[in-house]
Amino acid sequence: MTRTEIIAVGTEILMGQIVNSNAAFISEILANQGIYVYHHTAVGDNPGRLTEVIKNAEDRSDLIILTGGLGPTEDDLTKQTLAKHLGKKLVVDEAHMQKIIHYYEAQNKVMTENNKLQAMVIEGATVLKNEFGFAAGMYLETKTHRYVLLPGPPSEMKPMFQNQAIPLLAKAEGNSHLQSKILRFFGIGESKLADDLKDLIHQQTNPTLATYAGENEVVIRITATGETKEEAAEKLLDLKLRF
Repeated sequence: MTRTEIIAVGTEILMGQIVNSNAAFISEILANQGIYVYHHTAVGDNPGRLTEVIKNAEDRSDLIILTGGLGPTEDDLTKQTLAKHLGKKLVVDEAHMQKIIHYYEAQNKVMTENNKLQAMVIEGATVLKNEFGFAAGMYLETKTHRYVLLPGPPSEMKPMFQNQAIPLLAKAEGNSHLQSKILRFFGIGESKLADDLKDLIHQQTNPTLATYAGENEVVIRITATGETKEEAAEKLLDLKLRF
């Protein structure tokens, strides 16, 4: 099973100026794909500490998703830091560069030099187009890890992740077919239900099982993957019958 870590980059997160809603959104989307997040990490706009966080993530994760730090300002250092860590160069993505140039021309504005930074990508990366902004996202594979770089603003991050990153991740996972089922329980607390199901929870591999406390109910999500849709559905049914 792929071990995933989400790293939120931005001093404003650590200072409590904004809430890291991106991690919750990404985690939920990944769970629906049968990809589970093991760690959430937040780090400020500091290349040394970011490098340390990336190294820690590599020790315990296979897929590393970084959000934020892709903009044009001096403290936007995510791709520069990762590129240096991986021993790779930054190169210009011409499509993104032309998008930025055309915008400033259409607005009859002077484009400052730092805006070109948003069109720079790590060499060898698959570029994720930004439908609602200028900062290019990236998907990158090495022999040991996969990396996804996403912009920090949710309005830019969400469509990029759903429309471009998820298809690439699903293809890389190779489990092509996923089935998910929601079970709702009333009149029982989450801790009691989890205790009743502890054997199933401890034994889970595929399908996987997760409990969530809702308002006046406990929700269980069962997710199964298989080489075919029918195989995934059969695994789901087998586990459901054990409740």
